[in-house]
Amino acid sequence: MQFGRFRVGLRTLKTAMSVMIIITVFYFFQRPPFVAALASVFALRESWDKTISFAKIRLVSNTVGGLLALLYFLVHMHTHGATWVSMIFLPFLVVVAIVFLDGFNFNGGVIGGLAALLMISLNIPAGATVLYVIDRIIDTFIGVLVSIGVNRFASPKPKSKS
Repeated sequence: MQFGRFRVGLRTLKTAMSVMIIITVFYFFQRPPFVAALASVFALRESWDKTISFAKIRLVSNTVGGLLALLYFLVHMHTHGATWVSMIFLPFLVVVAIVFLDGFNFNGGVIGGLAALLMISLNIPAGATVLYVIDRIIDTFIGVLVSIGVNRFASPKPKSKS
């Protein structure tokens, strides 16, 4: 659909559908949908092949970011919330994430991995447990899987060559 310079394409509609599914499902499970919805938006691409390719990168990078966020949480908890953990250790983990993802040739996942690391680390509520961090990692996987499903089942079938 075109409205002057503006258009609403299939990818836009599939992205909205993914977000709607996540918000609806998370509502019934009384879970915050933010991380899953954001992961879904990042993962959904214009085609099934590109979504699968990007999803692999996204899952690896989010696992790295999530595990580093878990490490941050454990150090933060062990030091009783010492300020230096946020000021020095978290930026160090940013470096670790970039170097690791680049070293394994997941350059396309650096921003997503850092987003996961920072989003989880900087939004840990007071009194949270390790389960909070694990839940956010799982939410990322759910968001990516919803995008894969929507892109698979809401895309037009390729026309066969006659």
